[in-house]
Amino acid sequence: MTFTRFVWPLRDWLNARDARRLARRRELPATIERSYWHSIEYAKDAARLESLGYSEASEADNDPYVRASLPAAAGGVSGQLGRTVERRVPSMHVIYQRRFATPEGDAKPGVG
Repeated sequence: MTFTRFVWPLRDWLNARDARRLARRRELPATIERSYWHSIEYAKDAARLESLGYSEASEADNDPYVRASLPAAAGGVSGQLGRTVERRVPSMHVIYQRRFATPEGDAKPGVG
């Protein structure tokens, strides 16, 4: 099991809390930008935001791992000439745009 599996419930709860806060606001923002670590997290949050009147304006999907080569420390005296470091990063970046607005400017649909 990876660490991200343990973090999904927390991130899902934070996204749900944010959606509930958005639903209570008088004026919803025109755009929302979110980053997701996994497609399951994206699907749940996209459904929440769609119920508030948002649709995807832009989506970028990239490799969840970023690799970088680091140069040798101290000229490679210790025998190690260089190394490659790999880090996990969010794999999806989505910008949501508000589709419609009610005359009062607030949305009242249920958010789960």
